[in-house]
Amino acid sequence: MRINKHFFSSLRWRIAFAYLMVIGIGFFVVNLSVMEILEQHLIEGKKVAYQKYSIQLAQMIANGYYDRDPNIFYQIREFGNEIDQIEGESTRILVLNNRGIVEQDSYQSTSLLRRNLMEDYAEVQAVLNGESVPARDLFISTGEPAEYNRVLYSYAPITHYREGIIGMVFFSTSLDGIEAVLADIRETITFFSGIISLAIILISLILSGFITHPIKNLTAVITKMSKGHLHQRVNIRGGGEFRQLGEAFNIMSEKLENLDNARNEFVSNASHELKTPLSAMKVLAESLLNMEVDDPAIYKEFLTDINFEIDRLNAIITDLLVLVQMDKEGAERSFQREDVNLNELVGRTMKALRLLAEQKEIRLEMIQEEDVVVPGDKLKLQQVISNIIDNSIKYTPEGGSVMVEVYNTAEHGIVKVSDTGYGIAKEDLGRIFDRFYRIDKARSRATGGTGLGLSIANRIVLLHNGFIRVESEENKGTTFYIELPYRDLDQPEIGRS
Repeated sequence: MRINKHFFSSLRWRIAFAYLMVIGIGFFVVNLSVMEILEQHLIEGKKVAYQKYSIQLAQMIANGYYDRDPNIFYQIREFGNEIDQIEGESTRILVLNNRGIVEQDSYQSTSLLRRNLMEDYAEVQAVLNGESVPARDLFISTGEPAEYNRVLYSYAPITHYREGIIGMVFFSTSLDGIEAVLADIRETITFFSGIISLAIILISLILSGFITHPIKNLTAVITKMSKGHLHQRVNIRGGGEFRQLGEAFNIMSEKLENLDNARNEFVSNASHELKTPLSAMKVLAESLLNMEVDDPAIYKEFLTDINFEIDRLNAIITDLLVLVQMDKEGAERSFQREDVNLNELVGRTMKALRLLAEQKEIRLEMIQEEDVVVPGDKLKLQQVISNIIDNSIKYTPEGGSVMVEVYNTAEHGIVKVSDTGYGIAKEDLGRIFDRFYRIDKARSRATGGTGLGLSIANRIVLLHNGFIRVESEENKGTTFYIELPYRDLDQPEIGRS
C-alpha cells in the first residue's frame, strides 16, 4: 500500500493533526483528572466507611474482650459477614492485644495467630499508644509470579472504661471491586475517546479542506504565473484573512501583468527609438555612396545630419544607462548627501535656460518668499529641475509664460513649475513618466528629446523619498509639483525619541 507523502506533508493534514493533538491532549488531561478524582472519591468513601466499621466493632467487643468472653469470635465473624454483604468486598478482621499480638482472626486462619504485628506495621504501635491513625490504602504483592492487589487497612483501639486501651481491631479489606470499576470506566473512556478522536480527524480533515481550498487555488494560480501566464486572478469569496490575501494577490498579479506589458512596451519603444536614428544614418550614408556629386558642401550637409543622428543615438543610450543604474537596488546610496538650497538651485537652472526662453519670447519668472533647504544630491536635483523647466519651455508656444515658485509646506520643500503650454490630455496624464512615452510623437521628436527625461526625473525624486505631481488641462497649460522631504528618511531623525 503506497503512502501519499504529499498529503501528510500538506497544510490540510497539518491543520487536522494540530486539531487532533490539541483535543487529544485535552482529552488526556480531562480523562486523567476525572479518573483521579473518581478514584480518590471512591477510595476516600471506603476509608471513611471502614474507619467507622472498625470503631463500631471495637466498641461492641470492648467489655467482652476485657472479660475474655468466648462469644467475641462469633461477634467478629458476624460483623465481618455483614460488612461483606454491605460493601461487596472480602474483609478480614484481626483482634490484637495491647502488645500487638494477634488473638482473633475472622478468617479462622492460624497463620497470623500469636504473631506480633507491631514489628510489621508502625500503625499498630501508634494505635495502641492512643494516637488517631486514619485508614490507608496500599498495593501488596501475592503469589509467584507476584501479583499486586490493592487493600485497605483501618484500625481502632479497644478501650475499657477502667483499664484504658486493652487492644485493637485491625481491618484488612480488598479493593479489587473498586479497581474493577475503575478499569471498566477507563476502558469505556478510552473507547469513546477513540471514537471521538476518529470523528475529530474526519471533521477536521473536512474543515481543513474548506480552509485550505483557497490556498490550493492560490497555489495553482501562482504555479501558472511561474510558467509565464501573468493574467491569472483568483476568485474572492467570504471575508477575513483569505479575502485580504486574495485581494493582495490580484493586485500583485495586475501589477506584474502591467509590469510585463510595460517591459514589452519599453523594449518595443527602445527598439523603435534606437532604430529611428540608425535608419536615418543608413539612408544618409547610402545617399552619399550613390551620389556622383563632387560638391564638398553637399557632403558636409549629409555628414552634419549623420553627426546629429549619432548625437541623438548617443543621448538615448546615455539616458538608458542612467535609468538602468537608478533601477538597481540601493541606487540611492550612490547619491551625494548634503543640504541643498532649492532657491539657489532653481535660480542657477533658470539662468542657464533663460536664453532658450528668450528665443521663443517666453516669459520665465521665479517666485520665492524664504529659503527652502532639503537634503539630497545637488547635481541630481538640478537635473530634475532643469528637465521640468526645459520641458515647460519646449511645450509652451511663443509668447507664453513659465512660472517657477519655491516654497515650504509642513513636511516638504516644493518646486512648482507652471506653464501656459499645450497641456496634457487626461488619458495621457497617468503615463507621462513612462519610458519613451510621447504624447505627441512628431512634436516631441521635433524638440529633440529622447522620451526618457521625465522618467529619469521621476526616478531621481523617488530615490529622494519625494514625488512629482502633475496637474494639466489641454490648451491651458501644465503644472508640475516637485515635492522633496525635509528629512532624509535613510538617516535617523535628530531631536526626537
